Amino acid sequence: MHKQTHISYLDTIRGLAALTVVSEHYVIAYGLPCQTPICEQILDFSPLHFWWEGSAAVSMFFVLSGLVLSLKYFQHGHMPDLTRFDLTRFLIGRVFRIWFPYLLVLGLSAGLFNHTFGRPVPVTALAPTDWIVDMWHKFPLDASAMVREGFLLDMPDLIVLLPQSWTLGVELVLSLLLPVGLLLVDRGTSWVVFFSVLAIALLGVSAFLLHFLLGLTIARYLPTIKAYLVGSPALRRFLLGVGVLFYTGATLLPKPWIAWSDGQLVWLGTGLGAGMILLFVLASVRVQAILSKASLRQIGKVSYSTYLIHMAVLICLTPYVLMGLQAFSENRLFLWLGGWLLTMLIVQGLALLCYRLVEIPSIVVGRWLADRVVLARH
Repeated sequence: MHKQTHISYLDTIRGLAALTVVSEHYVIAYGLPCQTPICEQILDFSPLHFWWEGSAAVSMFFVLSGLVLSLKYFQHGHMPDLTRFDLTRFLIGRVFRIWFPYLLVLGLSAGLFNHTFGRPVPVTALAPTDWIVDMWHKFPLDASAMVREGFLLDMPDLIVLLPQSWTLGVELVLSLLLPVGLLLVDRGTSWVVFFSVLAIALLGVSAFLLHFLLGLTIARYLPTIKAYLVGSPALRRFLLGVGVLFYTGATLLPKPWIAWSDGQLVWLGTGLGAGMILLFVLASVRVQAILSKASLRQIGKVSYSTYLIHMAVLICLTPYVLMGLQAFSENRLFLWLGGWLLTMLIVQGLALLCYRLVEIPSIVVGRWLADRVVLARH
């Protein structure tokens, strides 16, 4: 019998990472809450931008996926236990967990896009950037282009309805590769390394495969890692400090290095940082207790819906929130903080509805279909 492997505090980390992405898009849309260049430099070029480091949050998503999806197969040692692995059930489950909710939110976004396109942009004292203004107002889409965005495995170069969804196609591919990763781990580490290099260099698989495999590796050696780190608080703190530096260090890399690596150095660094932060959390009972609080667990539960719907909120609702706030004051800091806070609250409220009305039914239908397919096969 497998032990319970669902870990609520890991859900919380995913939820906080999703809020980081929302914050990053808010910052891209309305700038930083600064009125001086020094303030911007401090927030932008230091670990203080941890709260809106959306690129690093994407790396955290992929490391977490590798960890969470593979954890239950390493309950009895370093070699995966595949005796209860059902490929059909796994594939159907992943499609209904990721793809089906995405399609429903995509359809809703298409309706909002048709209502928004060509209409005047609301004028706010906190001026939006061209990035957010142009998104649904100036990029025309016909029905075929909207349908094309529904194919997560073959996304168009310009994604308009849900621009953040490029990560979902990568997530779906990598999660579907989990059975291959587990089989290769069963053969040996050298097989994993060989496959990774082959898949990235020759088969065109995303380099985020490395993040996914890092999560799988953490799951594989988790008991050993925890036994080593639990008794060493100094080492845990060191891991956290170095992890935060890697996680937030993209802005510190010389631009020629980033250009030379086509941005891969940034992703590798943030992925390594995400892995270190996860190791710290996995070995810290105190931090786990904090992240397991009910309010934070709720953020984790609705993290996928948060990720899916937040751009629609930023485009369609945030301007009207700012218009309401400027009736009280046109102070930039007041508008920025008020707009950010209310946007976050609206996103969380709508994400809860989406979770209950879309995600949960989708999961239930996926399980029902998987049961029917498995029964028919036998």
